[in-house]
Amino acid sequence: MKYLVLSIALLVAVSTAAVAQVHFGIHGNVTNFNFGGDLDNIYGLGYGGGVHLDFKLPILLSFRLSGDYLMLSPDKGKYQTFLARYVGSAVASGITIDGGRIDVYSTNLNAKLDVLPLPVIHVYATGGVGYVRLSSTDAKLNFNGLPPVAVNAPVQTQSKPSVNAGAGADLDLGPITLYGEVKVTWILTEGKTSTEVPLGTVGITF
Repeated sequence: MKYLVLSIALLVAVSTAAVAQVHFGIHGNVTNFNFGGDLDNIYGLGYGGGVHLDFKLPILLSFRLSGDYLMLSPDKGKYQTFLARYVGSAVASGITIDGGRIDVYSTNLNAKLDVLPLPVIHVYATGGVGYVRLSSTDAKLNFNGLPPVAVNAPVQTQSKPSVNAGAGADLDLGPITLYGEVKVTWILTEGKTSTEVPLGTVGITF
């Protein structure tokens, strides 16, 4: 599956580059993972960014090849609220967590279809395939100066294919284009069928 996704991405990129205008850009991301289970009660928003290449065809269809990095860290308040269910709020308030960072690296190839091509603003639908690598660091629980307690990494290191769909808008300012989009990504992770990742992105293309 990994090689199929990579082959499709390479084939589309090479075949469209010959007839497309190619533009480079950078972007920033904010995301809220839906892991399922207790992790949803521990982690806050994730932040990151990446780079992209746009292959603009002389029609309403274009392609975007992007690479991204996202990082999520345990939220202290959410973690203490979660622990309070089991040890009480008085004890939970004295517990802090160090480590447990989740790193997400991804590559995606998306098609973009303009559905409202106004002179300056272009509203589009987007969807595509990608490949995602998830990893995380071990964590330590600290309680009022006592020796820390080790906690296993929250996510098993794994590399999995993904699919995504969403919508966005380009603001064409001539030499540059600003854009914003919202996507949902399904990662075919181990232990469950998929993980939904509501993702918001803003960027600039030159």
